[in-house]
Amino acid sequence: MEPIVEIKDLTAGVGLTPILMDINWTCHPGEHWLITGPMASGKTTFCKVLSGDTRTFSGNCRVAFLKDQFDLQRRRQLIKLVSFTDTGKLFSSVNAVHYYQQRYNTFDSDGHMTVKDYLHDGGLDLHSMDHQELLELFELNPLLDTERIKLSSGQTRKLILCKAFLEPPSILILDNLHIGLDDSSRKRINAFIDKLSSQLPITIILAGHFRSVPGCITHELCLENGKLIEAKPFRQEEKKTVALHLKNDEQNALVQLQEIEGDQENESFSEVIRFEDVAVKYPSKTVMEHVNWTVRAGEKWVLFGQNGSGKSTLLSLMYGDHPQAYGHPVYLFEKKRGTGESIWDIKKKIGFTSPELHAYFSENLTAREVVLTGLWDAFTVKKPDPTAEKRLEHFFTYFGLSCIVDETYVKLSTGQQRLLFLIRAFIKKSPVYLLDEPYQGLDEQSRLRASHLLEALIGKNDTLIFISHFEDEIPASVEHRLELN
Repeated sequence: MEPIVEIKDLTAGVGLTPILMDINWTCHPGEHWLITGPMASGKTTFCKVLSGDTRTFSGNCRVAFLKDQFDLQRRRQLIKLVSFTDTGKLFSSVNAVHYYQQRYNTFDSDGHMTVKDYLHDGGLDLHSMDHQELLELFELNPLLDTERIKLSSGQTRKLILCKAFLEPPSILILDNLHIGLDDSSRKRINAFIDKLSSQLPITIILAGHFRSVPGCITHELCLENGKLIEAKPFRQEEKKTVALHLKNDEQNALVQLQEIEGDQENESFSEVIRFEDVAVKYPSKTVMEHVNWTVRAGEKWVLFGQNGSGKSTLLSLMYGDHPQAYGHPVYLFEKKRGTGESIWDIKKKIGFTSPELHAYFSENLTAREVVLTGLWDAFTVKKPDPTAEKRLEHFFTYFGLSCIVDETYVKLSTGQQRLLFLIRAFIKKSPVYLLDEPYQGLDEQSRLRASHLLEALIGKNDTLIFISHFEDEIPASVEHRLELN
């Protein structure tokens, strides 16, 4: 039987940099593949080779149903790639400027398409039963008239996936499928992919790090450092406990960070946050109402809730990014918003990271510069003090990133970029940390390192608010839980 895809002696990469080297791989009809491997192993580049979206230095990738291998338009009709980077592209508009806080501003959405417009662009037919099933699956019916700029990161992810499924291609490639999705959404989407694969002549290829995969997956390909390590039949196995492995220099870097950081005494506040019957409302919908919540200095909290339940909105009120904080009794560091303190007075006390921050970031900076911007809470780079430089060096050593410190941000893998934003949250010593899904896109070893770092550096006097869709990611120090519906 003729292979659907055949890759021979292929070397491919970005610009002048090869990322995949000497790849040989064959996909036959009826096979559905999982592409795995540690962070920066080449998974996304492999996906882009199949979709024709990256440079090939040597070798070739032959697709059986493409007679003209260079017909890119035809290729994109028959082979769809949905990747994490699509989230950032979604906010781009030729008719409007976009910026990080824009999602929270009621009257600043001119020029941005609605959810319905975006899906119509992908072929949405509201009279189609299949398309109605998709809208229900991705919980988009109530959001059809909402500007897409207003969606949460999880809702945005669902919107991108829904558009890809409207007109199923011959090969569907899903890079980091589960990033940002709550548990029930992950289960429903897995079941839908199984249904799709059983009813259509389609090849499914997943890439990334998964806790669970659709039952249709038949084979697994493992990459490491741009090399194909193994290709084999996939077997669903019980998840094994993975131990944290730190080299001597990495362990020493953590010790040095602990000595530099210390456990500082609280500043002159006993309360970090107090919400008194707070609501966030827009003309078309209510995001949350009757929120009463107090976080005292030194407390450790986890926020749970389904996609769109308001978790990130709640953090935006704390971090000073949401304009509706001024119209409600929102107290930060024992001062009511709008009584004279600046947004920078608030931010300088907070270490912050979030999926939106990553999605909107488009600055032409090096890895080192991205991290240093956290010292000033804006994407500008000034000359840091020697202590900050030393901290940066230790962080990069601890995460095994010293080799990329001067690499341009856009050339890095999704996992490496996410680690930079986590380090950015810690580069200045803060009394409060707001960490919104900080482990997204990380492989297991990097996640363990990040978790170990949190426990080591966030002291008893520090305040932590942590958002995750996974119970096993909750830091051991967390003792309070807030669940949003």
